[in-house]
Amino acid sequence: MTNVTKYFEKFREASRHLRNIYYVPESNQDWDTLEDYDVMNEMLFTHLVCAPLNIKFELHSWLNEPASIFKLQSSGTRLPIMINRTADKQSGYWDHKIDMVKPDDLELVFTSYFDWDQQGTIDHRYILCKIIGARESKCVVNHMALVESHYLDIIYEQHS
Repeated sequence: MTNVTKYFEKFREASRHLRNIYYVPESNQDWDTLEDYDVMNEMLFTHLVCAPLNIKFELHSWLNEPASIFKLQSSGTRLPIMINRTADKQSGYWDHKIDMVKPDDLELVFTSYFDWDQQGTIDHRYILCKIIGARESKCVVNHMALVESHYLDIIYEQHS
């Protein structure tokens, strides 16, 4: 297991800058600009995260589905979290009754960075992740969650 947070932070900053300077939609109907940004964003991810780790980026649908090789760890005493009301949905209501957990309770895997407003400037403040295991809060396994990125380290678990 290797802490790869530095690669993700580099990607986060490059992605935010590229999007906020060059790919801001001109209207609420400007989906082409956002689609172009998504292509560039995936290229950034493969170059800034996958390449330094020697990960074959063709084998995964990066930034669209949970990446089991990237686990999320909290180092604090409690982890504030927004959990989706419905399992396996990346949209909907983020108001599950569990909104704070012990840092070692949930097993989280990285999916992508998340911003509420896709039309304005972005910050990538949140990490969208999937809950794939739990010690105590078993009722939220297979739910998606949002956690502010500064609460987490990203750990690379190389699969054989």
